[in-house]
Amino acid sequence: MHETEIPPLWLKSASTATGGTGFALPPVLRLRARRGALAIVLAGAGADGPLSIAFDAGTGAGETLLPGVPTVALVPAGATRIAVAGAPPGFRLGYYPVHKVALKLHAFANGRFENLGLPRRWRAAGVAARTLRGALHALVSAAPARRQAEAARYRAFRTRFVGDFAEVAAPGAAPRLSLLTDGGSASPADLAACAAALAVQTDRNFEWVVALPSNAPPALAEAATGARVVTAEGGPAARLAAALTATEGGLVLFLDAAARPTRDAVALIRDAFAQHPDCALASADEERLDDEGAPLHAVYHPAFNRHLMEASGYLRRFAALPRADALRLGLDPAAGAAAVFDLLLRHASALPESSIRHVPRVAVGLKGHPPGFAPEEIAAAADALSRLRGVEVETIGRHLRPLYPTPAPAPLVSIVVPTRDRAALLSVALRSLIAVTSYRAFEIIIVDNGSVEPATFALFDEIKALWPATRVVRDDGDFNFPRICNLGVDAAQGDMILLLNNDVEVIEAGWLGEMVALASLPGAGVVGAKLLFPDRTIQHAGVIAGLFRYADHWFAHSPADAPGYEDRLLVRQNLSAVTAACLLIRRDVWDAIGPLDAERFAEDCNDIDLCLRARRAGYDVVWTPFATLLHYESASRGKKRSREHRARLKAQRARMEAIWHTSTLVDPHYSPNLDRKSLFAAQAEAPEGPRGPRTGEV
Repeated sequence: MHETEIPPLWLKSASTATGGTGFALPPVLRLRARRGALAIVLAGAGADGPLSIAFDAGTGAGETLLPGVPTVALVPAGATRIAVAGAPPGFRLGYYPVHKVALKLHAFANGRFENLGLPRRWRAAGVAARTLRGALHALVSAAPARRQAEAARYRAFRTRFVGDFAEVAAPGAAPRLSLLTDGGSASPADLAACAAALAVQTDRNFEWVVALPSNAPPALAEAATGARVVTAEGGPAARLAAALTATEGGLVLFLDAAARPTRDAVALIRDAFAQHPDCALASADEERLDDEGAPLHAVYHPAFNRHLMEASGYLRRFAALPRADALRLGLDPAAGAAAVFDLLLRHASALPESSIRHVPRVAVGLKGHPPGFAPEEIAAAADALSRLRGVEVETIGRHLRPLYPTPAPAPLVSIVVPTRDRAALLSVALRSLIAVTSYRAFEIIIVDNGSVEPATFALFDEIKALWPATRVVRDDGDFNFPRICNLGVDAAQGDMILLLNNDVEVIEAGWLGEMVALASLPGAGVVGAKLLFPDRTIQHAGVIAGLFRYADHWFAHSPADAPGYEDRLLVRQNLSAVTAACLLIRRDVWDAIGPLDAERFAEDCNDIDLCLRARRAGYDVVWTPFATLLHYESASRGKKRSREHRARLKAQRARMEAIWHTSTLVDPHYSPNLDRKSLFAAQAEAPEGPRGPRTGEV
């Protein structure tokens, strides 16, 4: 973080009710806190040990402030002061403004930028403030205080936008829905709560079938009011199979015994099939409940995401399919606790993406169920995935990673590296590439955009000697990133093309093999890597189209091991776009969709446009955390932007808007219920896009 250059805004001292050390909250923070609990970043100076801080209003325990460590605290509505217990004489407490303009002005006025004139100080303050702001937002996003603020925000959202679906499909518009529940390990209280939720459904065209073991206590059957109870011996899979056989509806949905469907849950699912007769699988969003059944927060899923489904089984909690398909596939007793995942995985694997719909509305509340698989089901889920894909499956925490092999013989990868001088920077990229990478079937295509320094040409000769499969393509035109890359691709001989910035350092052996394996899968087109800043925070974990009315890297500046939204940064996933700083694309896909657009997007937007064109053509874009590299972002060209440069970027983004409508686009791998001005998937105050059934198409 850049707090060494930018100090906090120091708060004025104010007495507390007990006469201890206190500090007054400025009016701007009091005003912002009126709209709900507000998370702020505090920093102290003048103390050698931890101090306890507390606000004069609100509930909850105080925070602990550590020396030299920024701390996120939650400002309750109505607070006016912060009390600091045991503060030594001279102790100071401050906070960091997080608004872009406010932080830059504060940095300019109070930052530690010595011996700089006003114009250079303004530029230095802007660079430092931009970096610090990213770090502050990442810090807040991961703090417990933020989760409390998000919970309050979700409660307000829920009041208006959960259970608000008013349409009810006519009986003939969509088949009847059969809800299947294994009640073998349920409690009577949970079954009764589920029954109560189903009793108030707006769409009554459903049945509830509950399967119980023959020796179940009578209280279980009595609690399942309104259900048809069937008995079956064996485990959960056998009981659900018996319930499936007994169903009468044309659609089936496996419902957890402790689930609390929203009042419009049945209506949402039947409406998806009514609107889209070709629909063969429909799912909806969830909310997590506490032990008492009270809502905590929502779980917003992407549109269908094959790689995420393999890794975490995310849609198995509330997804419906035709009864005929469920009967044909069957529930495999060998899959045990993962039988529903196994069935849905086999079903989805045979479907085109266009027949899988996601309804971005909360349809069910569930207790517990963190992201991924429960301990009792993950081994069975790994076995099911291994059987289907024919590969070994690795268990990583609560998630799965299929170990896809690289093809034999290994396809040649043409690594295209654009550069202009900066030999020391390029040397790190190329030497680490050659020394560290375990996948050896690659050639290096250096595209030299007007280098003049002798050290650069000496490096070219050294790399050719070190890796003979190296060529240098000369380009003496003005900087135009797409044109430079396209020249390199034209000279490439490989079946796969890797675009690699000259400011990227390879730090692990298996990165390229992972990307090649994923790019070799059926339907794949583009693969992106996980990139870290030199301070080991996240630079790129995938691009969300439509963020900030354009596109952006979500969870930038978060810790390298940050899980992201619902653990999505820990697993492979389909996305709409990835950065060209390290982008692998099959040559046949490149030829089919066309090269980078050097006319409209000379400096910006070109990689996003390439990925969106790949998606439009039906190819997958995949991001993987199992290919991690360092990215010294903008090191080769610098971060300073002239007025002319900014004007060019603005024009390119206007062209992006004209083609892809990014100002209103809701990325299918994001959610209209999440804030499109947040890098950290914050809860939106109101839906920010259509909430009808959607596919993964852009």
